[in-house]
Amino acid sequence: VSPADSKKSCQLSVGVRIPPGFSFGIKAIGYRGLYQLSDKVTATQKAIYYFQGHPEQATASSVFTGPVRGEEYLNILTFSAPLRSPCGGSTVLSLSNSINIDNNANKQGGGYISVGSLKLGENQTYAFDWVKC
Repeated sequence: VSPADSKKSCQLSVGVRIPPGFSFGIKAIGYRGLYQLSDKVTATQKAIYYFQGHPEQATASSVFTGPVRGEEYLNILTFSAPLRSPCGGSTVLSLSNSINIDNNANKQGGGYISVGSLKLGENQTYAFDWVKC
């Protein structure tokens, strides 16, 4: 797998209005897709989120290991310590998702992992945790 093809990432920033007296965090993100990996090739799926203006980040990741021959997957990344938004008002939520393929243990091997497909429908789901503050 070439270095240029081994990692793909996407970042999204969304303006959020939070009801007065409430705060939220993301408990988990569910991904659906397709993947195929040669023997000893790994794929790492990682998610990070943060609220702009605050230095803390929440991170979750998981690793798939080959051999796998063209299968569907459902992967739930759970944040062990969800960050909380400011209480009420407006903020910007930034989400970063990345996928990395590593064939260092099998230089002749390769693979792919996709997030979503027309066949699978829904690609990502988010579990929010709302609390009174």
